[in-house]
Amino acid sequence: MSSISGKKIILGVCGSIAAYKSVFLLRELEKEGADVRVVMTPAASNFVTPLTFSSLSHNQVYMEMFPPQGKATSVGTWHIDLGLWADAMVIAPVTASTIAK
Repeated sequence: MSSISGKKIILGVCGSIAAYKSVFLLRELEKEGADVRVVMTPAASNFVTPLTFSSLSHNQVYMEMFPPQGKATSVGTWHIDLGLWADAMVIAPVTASTIAK
């Protein structure tokens, strides 16, 4: 049994050519038994589509801070819901721009 089995992990994906490697990371996390939700920047979707991450994680991919009109969350914003849900967050790849922010 893995130490991350049953853990809830947010995988943040930034826009760089290395974004495709996040797909492999997602598969490994899932294989080890983690429940993974993906948050990606719009720039990341230029390298890997949200559909790829959604298909592999079996979860919705988040790209905006607020849900579309009519899709309420418990507190109104996904970033708070996900923060309360998660045990850990990994940002991979992370760009210098994201680190600076």
